[in-house]
Amino acid sequence: MQYYKIKRIYFGVALVIGGLITACNKDFLNTQPRDEAAEDLVFTDPGLTEAFVNDIYNGLSSGGFLETMLASATDETMFTHGYGMKNMVEATISPTDAEYVTNRSTMRWGELYKRIRACNKLFSKIEGVPFDDGSVKDRLKGETFFLRAYFYHQLVRGYGGVPLVDRVYELGETDYTIARGSFEDCVNFIVKDCDSAAYYLEGKEGSIVKGRATAGAAMALKSRILLYAASDLHDVPTAQAKSSVIAGFSDPELLGYTGGSRTERWQKAKDAAKAIIDRGMYALQSPDPASAEEATANIQAMFLADNSESIFSRYFINDKDEPGGNIGLYNGPNGYHNWAGNTPTQLLVDDYLMSDGTAFDWSNPAHKANPYQNRDPRFYATILYDGANWRKRPADVQAKDPFNQVQTGRYEVYNGSQNVPVAGLDTRQGPIEDWNGTFTGYYFKKFIDTTIDAQFYNQQVPYPFFRYTEVLLNYVEACIELGEEGEARTYLNMIRRRAFMPEITASGNALRDAYRHEREIEMALEEQRFYDVRRWMIPQATVGRPLKGINITATLKPGSQLTIYRYDPNHYNYTYTPVTLEAEKRLWLDKMYFMPIQRDEINRNNQLVQNPGY
Repeated sequence: MQYYKIKRIYFGVALVIGGLITACNKDFLNTQPRDEAAEDLVFTDPGLTEAFVNDIYNGLSSGGFLETMLASATDETMFTHGYGMKNMVEATISPTDAEYVTNRSTMRWGELYKRIRACNKLFSKIEGVPFDDGSVKDRLKGETFFLRAYFYHQLVRGYGGVPLVDRVYELGETDYTIARGSFEDCVNFIVKDCDSAAYYLEGKEGSIVKGRATAGAAMALKSRILLYAASDLHDVPTAQAKSSVIAGFSDPELLGYTGGSRTERWQKAKDAAKAIIDRGMYALQSPDPASAEEATANIQAMFLADNSESIFSRYFINDKDEPGGNIGLYNGPNGYHNWAGNTPTQLLVDDYLMSDGTAFDWSNPAHKANPYQNRDPRFYATILYDGANWRKRPADVQAKDPFNQVQTGRYEVYNGSQNVPVAGLDTRQGPIEDWNGTFTGYYFKKFIDTTIDAQFYNQQVPYPFFRYTEVLLNYVEACIELGEEGEARTYLNMIRRRAFMPEITASGNALRDAYRHEREIEMALEEQRFYDVRRWMIPQATVGRPLKGINITATLKPGSQLTIYRYDPNHYNYTYTPVTLEAEKRLWLDKMYFMPIQRDEINRNNQLVQNPGY
């Protein structure tokens, strides 16, 4: 816990005010402690108070646009460079060795509590700030309620019930320890903060600066946390029946609901999602494409800029070198001098349906011969595969690939006398940067701005914390669990039509499976999969699968004498072989349902109970 630390002022406010104090006070030996003076001044000035709230937003970091993405802790992608991710997917993390969770993820306990403390500080001081316009005070309160709710929701979906602190701990208190709240209490706390945020922010969308919280954002967060609350993992009897580790835990109220009506919880989740739908402020982007190609183009463009689905996003500007602006550099092909960080797995690629709505199947000869043909249009908007057209190569690579196609296989070229094998430019054996490169044979396309040379420039693509599709999917899931299948299909098929995919007609378990598949594909790379497979309690069949990639070879057909490789079935015979990758020995253990609380935190606070399995 971080509450006993010395008082802080964020966003550079302390430095600015400290400088003013030093400049104005000639008797520099007669000074107050700088943090105390700064705090007193901050909350006597409306502008500095707003700057204080602005800095709380820094707790959002770059959203999901981090170098090590949460997708790589799932079956979506593999992280090429390690950085603590390996022990996540191999289930070897512990309270003393969870480097990704504690240092690189969006679940960092200490960082989140630091921002929660700042929220509590704002609430303790804001009534005394002399605002000329009361609506500004209300807006700042609303934004701060949203931020505190968001930080707590990050903790709760990672750790289960956590200590609920709604005041500022000061120096000199006799006891700084506090027990974890029950999961139910934490959900209620978050929902209450969301309701407060929506109350103070209602009707202010037109005056709120881009990137700040709105009433819609607060309602979307409420929708998400109530959906989680109704799910299998957080219904203790269900979770205990599915996991012996959870069944053996002596404090199950920290993990979920031990009683009450699950039907009522699903109804609350449904109502929260429907409340956003009924506002009429958001809509599916490009809902009725005329062709599969148009659907692909629409979906790719949708993830590059604001649109009718945008509810709450994190924005980036080139004036700041923020991680979120480097998403293309972090993940682009090494043949473009990018870092090949989080690369899609064959597992994700195989989960994309054929364009007629049937499953892709390696045992089908037509599928195996041409695995990238006639797939769900979202595949082409999300995945870079061998032979996919991409942006113009950097100047020093253009002569090697004037066709600007992704190269992740091994090919033959004619050297003037015979056919010789060469490694694709975007492989780990390629001639550009052989220390980077994908293990899986894929790169991702979603969120990447093709107009930016990522090795030199940042992009300004926003990260969508909440978008309207998630709300619709939340509504569909709640309807399915309440037995309202017709309503569920209506909204699910709205999303399918936007992707130019056949409508779903299934019912029962088949409808639930179709919905879960749709959520996987629609929300790929958006920090959803990690939590979804856990709350559905289906990790063994998803993230517990062995890591898969692809080997691709292309041999010249008789008479073909291409001297520079390009994807061309008229001149090449292609062979596609899915392979199990040995770089990660992926394993699921039930302790991974919840993250371990760091040993240092437990040493500071002896009332904390460790999560099961650790």
